[in-house]
Amino acid sequence: MVWRMTKRGQLIVIAVSIAILLSAFGLSVMLNRSQNSGQNNPGGYVKYTLDLVKNTLINGNFVNTGNGMRPCCIAYDPSNGYIYVTDWGSGTVWVINGATNTVITTIPVGPGPWGVAYDPSNGYIYVANLYSGTVSVINGTTVIANITVGPGPRGVAYDPSNGYIYVANELSGTVSVINGTTVIATIPVGIRPWGVAYDPSNGYIYVANSFSGTVSVINGTTVIATIPVGPGPMGVAYDSSNGYIYVTDYDSGTVSVIDGANNTVIANITVGPLPWGVAYDPSNGYIYVANHGWDTVSVINGTTVIANITVGINPVGVAYDPSNGYIYVTNPGSDTVSIISTNVSTTTSTTSTPSVVPALAVVAAVVVVVLVVALLMIRHRKP
Repeated sequence: MVWRMTKRGQLIVIAVSIAILLSAFGLSVMLNRSQNSGQNNPGGYVKYTLDLVKNTLINGNFVNTGNGMRPCCIAYDPSNGYIYVTDWGSGTVWVINGATNTVITTIPVGPGPWGVAYDPSNGYIYVANLYSGTVSVINGTTVIANITVGPGPRGVAYDPSNGYIYVANELSGTVSVINGTTVIATIPVGIRPWGVAYDPSNGYIYVANSFSGTVSVINGTTVIATIPVGPGPMGVAYDSSNGYIYVTDYDSGTVSVIDGANNTVIANITVGPLPWGVAYDPSNGYIYVANHGWDTVSVINGTTVIANITVGINPVGVAYDPSNGYIYVTNPGSDTVSIISTNVSTTTSTTSTPSVVPALAVVAAVVVVVLVVALLMIRHRKP
């Protein structure tokens, strides 16, 4: 009887071991699958993740623990191939070399840097400092001027038709117009303006008024139209392939599509919760939307969501780099930048968690345990 109990105990232990190993195997597969960004995703996949804390480039999607940094908005400078990322948590701008996808320097600016834009007429980068009511002007990696604008500057955009920089001042409901380093006009718009974008097809500036649920249309220094959109409009981007303006509606999880030809909303697209930043990729004609509340980027073709790409925590800013064809997404919740490749024919990158046992090793262990169980049973059945 004692021998039988011992045998039964051994079998129970072995059975439990098999269950644990099989569970580990399932967990390993599941975790590896969650890290896999999907080769068949038509909108692309996360090829690299730039860990800003360690300035380390990691293959695939990587979720870091936030360390107090707050990477926010992004702009690309074609004159040097750099990507400029504002960090409102540290009062600096990260400068990323698009050729290596690593940080080459950080530039101290004003407190709470937010929106950022490139001016090709002078080669300067303009950074809106949310907490100081100023705009820092960067030449390469050096701040050459600080311009006083309205309180709470958020979004920034460049208008090539007149060479002006437009800055949305959230707390005053105005837009400051900068020529070089001088404010030449202040334009009243809606309540708490955020995002700004330029439409080259009509020469207008579009400003998202987050508390008004509207978009103000500016011609030069005059508001010529106000367009009702969804609640909480924030990001704005222009799509040259169809002439549409895409506005993220933060409070409704939608994107309003405006036809610039008549300044009317022609569609409302459901994306993820709390959509924020938005950018256009001319290489494929897609719109990329950062869903702040879902840790994903929705990919829009025309008026249809064709993919959702998992990125870091609480994504905000989105920008396209034509020199390498990548989409850059800032993740303030994980202090990272997700780098999306839109070349879906490329082999999918997978990042495995170091603590997870490789799947093949688990399979081998399971096979060995099963063989041991079989041998024990055969042995104890002998007379």
